[in-house]
Amino acid sequence: MNLVTAIEWAEGHHRRGLYSPIGVAFHWVMAGLMVVQLGYGWYLGWQPVGGDKYIGYQTHTEIGLTIMLLGTLRFLWRSQIGTPDTVDEASLSGRASHLMELWFYFSFFALPISGWVMWSTLPNDLPLSIAGVIPFPNLPFDQLSEALQHRLMQGAAKAHVWIVWITALAIPGHAGAAVLHYLVKRDRVLPSMLDLNGPQAPGVVGSAPGTGSAGGPART
Repeated sequence: MNLVTAIEWAEGHHRRGLYSPIGVAFHWVMAGLMVVQLGYGWYLGWQPVGGDKYIGYQTHTEIGLTIMLLGTLRFLWRSQIGTPDTVDEASLSGRASHLMELWFYFSFFALPISGWVMWSTLPNDLPLSIAGVIPFPNLPFDQLSEALQHRLMQGAAKAHVWIVWITALAIPGHAGAAVLHYLVKRDRVLPSMLDLNGPQAPGVVGSAPGTGSAGGPART
């Protein structure tokens, strides 16, 4: 399957009000990795300083770099295709969905980059890689003064913590909004991300029953 065929295949799902399996896979794999990262980072923060903690932060950083790579691939994929019509983009929920999407994309890059900066200021020789496969270099901070390295560490750590907390609040908000759409608005926002087959009838099915099609694209 070449790229053109893959895009046409994905658009076929979107015309039925569904996300394509590729979009669904990106969503759930990255969601799972983000939750693991938040929990694992919190766990490491409470561990005593030592070799095990360094190795833990190495793994934590490598997972973050993997998320950054997946975020890049997801962005490139999204730039080539549309999205199913599940939410009116002009509505309050549509604008909130757009802002939430922007924040998650920001966190996909800001968290790994700030973690990479912090890792590169630590006095260790442990190498980094993406998903344990693709080698990834440390930043050349060893050429800087200790004072400057310390300031870089502190700045990156503060940014990292703030982004982590906001993301940790955004995730349940995002999940809660999806459940609200399903239970209260009774539309297909949540089913469009869970149903890989969907209705066989053509046309947009994102709106609530009896209300016609929704006005704008949702985000994934």
